Amino acid sequence: MATTLRNSNSTNPKPAPGGGVTLPPSQEKIQQKFDLAIALTLFTWPALTLSVQNSWGGPNTAEKRDWFAGAISDLFAATPDAETVIDVEYLEEFLLQVMNDEFEVNVEDESGAEVAAKVVGLRKLCLQGDFDMVDEMYEKWRERQARGGEKVSFKQMQGGDEDEESESDEEEEDEDEDQDVEMVEAPELVKAPEEKIVPKVDEEGFTEVVGKKRR
Repeated sequence: MATTLRNSNSTNPKPAPGGGVTLPPSQEKIQQKFDLAIALTLFTWPALTLSVQNSWGGPNTAEKRDWFAGAISDLFAATPDAETVIDVEYLEEFLLQVMNDEFEVNVEDESGAEVAAKVVGLRKLCLQGDFDMVDEMYEKWRERQARGGEKVSFKQMQGGDEDEESESDEEEEDEDEDQDVEMVEAPELVKAPEEKIVPKVDEEGFTEVVGKKRR
């Protein structure tokens, strides 16, 4: 079942009439915007999109992506002092482990850190009542959907004897690289062995995600 992303309010609150004091957004609205920010970030992560397109996480890979967004939101909600504890490195580790355990992918580029940094940054903006970036991301996502979405290409290079490569072969490779620039850059991915994610809460109340091999 495909996820329908909804924006609860496309604009930030406007100043009150007569120059009065504008009330800050409610916690409910902040949470809604943050949840939307998480979903939009995951839906535009090429590594995850590639797994969904190829059903590497099984026939319900698309539904797993929806669950993934909820798991990130729950991680922040369930972690005491989340704004201090969950930094980019912490979240990146969580993201990469879920990608390995549930989507059968080892992400070998730096996209995990980029996604983590984006989520942490959007979290801070939402807590400040600044939803401009989330709204902009949502509008761009709607435009892409109107165009039919975007496919992510994945090209696996075959190894060869470098000593036997001629100059003409190198020139052909250079031409291929120039052409690939116009395409969506394919992430460096490696299929991972099947594992199952097992959430674990330690004595201090911190949530830990532990991969468990399927037997």
